[in-house]
Amino acid sequence: MGMKMAKNSRLDPEVLERLMQQTGLEREVIIAWRKQFLLACPSGKMGRKDFYKFYRTLRVESDEKVKEIANFVFTAFDRDSNGKIDFTEFLGGYAITSLGDTRAKLEYVFALYDKDKSNSIDRKEMIRVISAMYDLLGKSKSEYPPEKCVEDVFSLIDVNNDKTLTKEEFIDGIMRNPYLTDIISPFNE
Repeated sequence: MGMKMAKNSRLDPEVLERLMQQTGLEREVIIAWRKQFLLACPSGKMGRKDFYKFYRTLRVESDEKVKEIANFVFTAFDRDSNGKIDFTEFLGGYAITSLGDTRAKLEYVFALYDKDKSNSIDRKEMIRVISAMYDLLGKSKSEYPPEKCVEDVFSLIDVNNDKTLTKEEFIDGIMRNPYLTDIISPFNE
């Protein structure tokens, strides 16, 4: 998934142009992000541990609250599932989750939940992420337990009642019930 980078710290002009087209970011912004990325990860490939350290600098919550969400975000950003995030995967994920339209954001959210990359989400997968988001946000699990939250989400969007959500069911269901975005997405402001 990641694009070839120049061997030195400069970004290949063709890659830069493609990133500008894909992300809608300006050249200077991409170059600045690339410098930050290389400061955090001089090899240009970021493993989970390096990603956590980098992601931690972007969040204000405590370490223990960020760690599990960072793990889910890493999995979603690692589009080629090779255990590393290169700059193009990082920037693509960042741009979509921060600047993208609702459908594009929901595709990343789906990848965040689909831990086993089976192209479907089961209740257990959703409970894990919702529970981690509760922890991140300091939300009480006793008032509206993650299990009840997931039960409610599934009752609204699992159209064929097979106890799993396909990407289409998930995205279409959230688009039909936009208030669910606040519940299921860690990429909200």
